[in-house]
Amino acid sequence: MAGKITKSFRVDPKLWTEVKVYCAQHNIDLSSFLEDALKEKLKKAK
Repeated sequence: MAGKITKSFRVDPKLWTEVKVYCAQHNIDLSSFLEDALKEKLKKAK
């Protein structure tokens, strides 16, 4: 993949807070977390 793109999306505020806390506790940036989660979901769907 050549580069990255910026997207806008809507997320439940409580869920987003949980994700931010998780990422902070595990020293993961949000973009990497989301990209990994999307890849994992797609892998499971195949």
